[in-house]
Amino acid sequence: MFEKVNIPDCLVIIGLVTALVLAIFYAMHELAMSIASGLLGYIGGTVKSATQMKGEEKR
Repeated sequence: MFEKVNIPDCLVIIGLVTALVLAIFYAMHELAMSIASGLLGYIGGTVKSATQMKGEEKR
């Protein structure tokens, strides 16, 4: 029912969210925009690879 949590992915996501919040707090808009796009790309790649691996396990 429950999937295992991938610790390295969680640490990267937590670090990027922390950096994003700090960049917004210190009014570094260009940096915040870069971090946000990187965060979305990383999460998208992680989800895509996780669904591909899950599909291979069912075969």
